[in-house]
Amino acid sequence: MVKEELMNIQLLLTAVILIAVVYMFFSPRFPNAVVATIGAVAVSLTGSVPFKTVFTNYASTSIVLMIGMMIVGGGMFHTGFAGWLGNKIVSKTGSGMKNIQVVAILSGAILSSACSGSAAMMILYPIFCSICVASNVSVSKVMFPMFAGIGMGSFMTLAGSGMGPATAAVLMENGYEGWEFFGPTTVGLPKAIIYSILLVLFMNKLLPDTHIMPDQSDIKGNNNLPEKLEGKMIISALILVVTIVGMVVNLDACPMHICAAIGGIASVLFGCLNQKQMFLSINWSTVFMIGGMTAVAKGMQESGLGEVIANGMMSIFGSNPSSFAIMMAVFFTTGIITQFMSNNAAVSIMAPIAISIAQNMGIEPYAFVMAALMGSGIGCLTPMATPILAFIMESGHYSPRDVFKWGLMECLAMIIAVAIFVPFFWMR
Repeated sequence: MVKEELMNIQLLLTAVILIAVVYMFFSPRFPNAVVATIGAVAVSLTGSVPFKTVFTNYASTSIVLMIGMMIVGGGMFHTGFAGWLGNKIVSKTGSGMKNIQVVAILSGAILSSACSGSAAMMILYPIFCSICVASNVSVSKVMFPMFAGIGMGSFMTLAGSGMGPATAAVLMENGYEGWEFFGPTTVGLPKAIIYSILLVLFMNKLLPDTHIMPDQSDIKGNNNLPEKLEGKMIISALILVVTIVGMVVNLDACPMHICAAIGGIASVLFGCLNQKQMFLSINWSTVFMIGGMTAVAKGMQESGLGEVIANGMMSIFGSNPSSFAIMMAVFFTTGIITQFMSNNAAVSIMAPIAISIAQNMGIEPYAFVMAALMGSGIGCLTPMATPILAFIMESGHYSPRDVFKWGLMECLAMIIAVAIFVPFFWMR
């Protein structure tokens, strides 16, 4: 009886912690990394997660993979290879507005699949500002297409966003295999194709013309981009290719996270970036948030809170719930909350709940976790959803209504892709 009461108290305390963490994620007053760390410490104090293991999540294989790829991406940035690649892609554009928009989409997709969306935006923004000035095209006609391309590329590979490693970490923490390098591609590629069709049909109908031209401060970053591929740029490109090949092969003797670590080490040893630049290339906020929320997810699992939430969601669908209906419910729930908090936070909350639901149903959790991952990818309806969208909104002088209408296209593309391809690849 005493043991049962203690378990109930532990469950209640974990529920309070989860509610507090969600509240703080919604509030702009609290940094995400700090919130996640508070959650990790709190669940250890309840006894749900042992003190000696609570911080091991900050050095999980998924975190190592993410940090390694961040360093490789940093090497591409500092050697100038990423800028050269972006410039080469964009150089194929003509002076016509449609050509510029197509290249904005393609370049965003290519760069964001190899490095973070934020890095892709930093590289491409000054380039397209220069093109807009030279072609006398309003920047508002280009920023949304570039954002669309970045959204496509972010779900082409496991290295495209922090949400992929976050869901992989939750899976592995619960004893399942993480995603392979092209795991997200099973849904991300069809989504990109569907999204491209919608862009062809509706892009220029939904693109506002705010008649905004960039000033000199916006285009100055394009002045120092390299024109020729040389020296360390070639080395950083080779490191990227070899790292990706190793991750795709994924040998037992050299798994993905080790390949990423070797790629990061090689980038430093071969002078693609120095130690200071290496540390600056790592998004420590994302690392701490994923590590902390993995501990919170473990606390939810061990305290029984995840099972309680899962049972609550399943009860909505009756005694014999449809796995497809629950999968879509996980997707939509993640998609809704990610409009008001970071994508990584939303998926870190929903992925462990998705696993608990699958375990209660006696099935593997991959479809539900993939639904959570893809749900985190529709943070495109409000400027609060992602810093990239807030930047795009400001630079293009878009209104919140413009953002919402444009985001509906990406939401529709993702809904169709999830409804068709998650069952096809992950529920058979």
